[in-house]
Amino acid sequence: MTVPPALVAAVRSWREHDEPPQRASRWSRGSWLKQFPNHHSFLNSLPESVDRAEATRHAARAATAEGAEPAFLVAMIWGYGPVGYGPWRTARVLTENPHAVDRLAEAARVARDHGGPAAFRSLADDPLRYLGVAFGTKYLRFVTAALSSDTAPILDAVVRRWFATHAGLRLNIDEWRPAVYERYVALLTSWATELGLTADTVEQVIFGAAITQEGSALWGERWAGSEEPTARTAQAVLLELERLFETADPRAALEARDHLDELERIIRQGWSD
Repeated sequence: MTVPPALVAAVRSWREHDEPPQRASRWSRGSWLKQFPNHHSFLNSLPESVDRAEATRHAARAATAEGAEPAFLVAMIWGYGPVGYGPWRTARVLTENPHAVDRLAEAARVARDHGGPAAFRSLADDPLRYLGVAFGTKYLRFVTAALSSDTAPILDAVVRRWFATHAGLRLNIDEWRPAVYERYVALLTSWATELGLTADTVEQVIFGAAITQEGSALWGERWAGSEEPTARTAQAVLLELERLFETADPRAALEARDHLDELERIIRQGWSD
């Protein structure tokens, strides 16, 4: 597949403006400190805004059990940004999967020794509950940037929507599908070669082109660029429910969480289709 005209234009604009493809993520330190009381010192050492370079720096020891957890935390902080439920969802991955940290360290070792697609396949073979492709590939991106010579690109819903719109290619990321990710990496690598860039930079340019206004990375992934009234209404309602959960009794919030996640999945699937 040849380089889409939209990507050529986005790269040209990026080069002319000489700007980083993606800005640093602001995050709510207090929310993360509350959710991870055993990591106060580490969390307090992080800057007010976390960029890709900062997250990559903390992934340098991800191949060890001691280093995998902080590497994962920073990747999720970067990914969720100021979204209030980011800390809760991150904690859910770590607490509701037996030996989650060991699995993350194992994925980092596979990424270091065999590359991002191999690490993706490793996670697909034994997926961590509640860790989806979008945020899982964020972790793999920083791990490979720190430990490998070939950075694995992120594949989230922002990028998926761009591919559907500008390349006529639907990348299904509702589950861990190695063949889909491998095709995606191969395409980015091919385009990067033609453009004189890396696949990772091409992904960043695509993401930057797809997001035209500042806001939640999570909502941006799911609703970026939508002009549909139904999508905007669903976004507003679900966001308000999330805000209510933040102030609810923890036990009630926990009981309701799975129902909200399922509602979100159904709405997202209907909107995407």
